Amino acid sequence: MATRKPSPRGPGRPRRQDGAVQDDLRDRLLDMAVTLFARDGVGPTTLAAIAREVGVTAPMVHYHFKTRDQLLDAVVEERLRPLIDQVMGPALLAIGDGAGAGDDGGAVDLAHAVAGVAQRMVAVASATPWFPPLWIREIASEGGQLRERVFARIALERATLLVERIARAQAAGAVNPALQPPLVMVSVIGLAMLPLATRALWGRLPYADQVDDAAIGRHVAALLLQGVGLGATPDGKRGDGDKKTKRKARK
Repeated sequence: MATRKPSPRGPGRPRRQDGAVQDDLRDRLLDMAVTLFARDGVGPTTLAAIAREVGVTAPMVHYHFKTRDQLLDAVVEERLRPLIDQVMGPALLAIGDGAGAGDDGGAVDLAHAVAGVAQRMVAVASATPWFPPLWIREIASEGGQLRERVFARIALERATLLVERIARAQAAGAVNPALQPPLVMVSVIGLAMLPLATRALWGRLPYADQVDDAAIGRHVAALLLQGVGLGATPDGKRGDGDKKTKRKARK
């Protein structure tokens, strides 16, 4: 009886590999995708470009990601979601336990929860160089190709919880009345991401050589917790705390 010969591999069909090797290649493709998306943008980055940088053929990319949309979905779910959860998770747990419920302690806890978001964002972004430019280019900017995916699937729900908690605490008199709750997370993201994404610009300023990633985190926390002017109010007048300091000085 004639032995049946194995059918030849079709064009672009990968050789059989064990699951670990396939998973490793898929991870490498995703890692290269976010790197190129951050550098060149999602639009100009082709599947062929990703394949070329990884050192495989374009059909191999199609084997793992049938369509471009499938690749973008994987980037959001497997690369961006874990980072966002790492940044937001502790704050959501803290406010879920009642931080900001209306007393002074709650206000302090809520402020530290928000500052913690910024500090973790700086830490995560520092450890993940593609994160800040990708966020600014493809999520924060109008027309970013990952914007709606991230906003609808991940960011909206998490930001809504934080905004509602801040608004309730503000109504109870426990949070600065000049704050606009919907702008808090936008401000936090800007404070944390922009310094990392624009280091080449401000790095030419005096004293910039003294600012490392840890210093950026401390800087953001200080701005969120204490501001710049001691006791200053938005209208430029001195706050109560500064008036008390002046009265003590006169005595």
